Amino acid sequence: MEEKRTALVTRKSNKTGIGQRNREQIREAYSTANPNLVVIPVKEADKAAKDTRKMRVCGYCRVSTETEEQQGSFELQIQEAEKQIKENPAWDFAGIYADEGISATSVERRKEFLRMIEDCKAGKIDLIITKSVSRFARNLVDCISTIRLLKNLTPPVGIYFENDRLNTLD
Repeated sequence: MEEKRTALVTRKSNKTGIGQRNREQIREAYSTANPNLVVIPVKEADKAAKDTRKMRVCGYCRVSTETEEQQGSFELQIQEAEKQIKENPAWDFAGIYADEGISATSVERRKEFLRMIEDCKAGKIDLIITKSVSRFARNLVDCISTIRLLKNLTPPVGIYFENDRLNTLD
């Protein structure tokens, strides 16, 4: 006994794409079997609105001493971060947070760092760019706990370490 098979998906020679024809044929087959089937269309407008929002990006700069040599490095960090953010068309400039002459061994004394974290919690920042992990924090516990805190926000906030080419959201 040979069974006759009806193909659920067949190719047609019209101009619509194969994927579109397949979806239409599947819908037709299901709607014939179940007349109560309702097809819910994808809301393209909502998806497009999410994709068009620019990422709010800030820079974090820090030097640990106030020597003349460090002063030049500090100014350069600020200028480069601001330039990088403003030149990226997908980013909105959310400011520069800069602590000068303050050691990174603890975050308690870094007022700008703490203000930046509060702005992240308030939903004002999506991404922080900084020169390196050591500019962000030298204390491993503070660094990891801050990364975790920012990653667990809604929406999560990432940190991009330029020298290390590391993004905490990747």
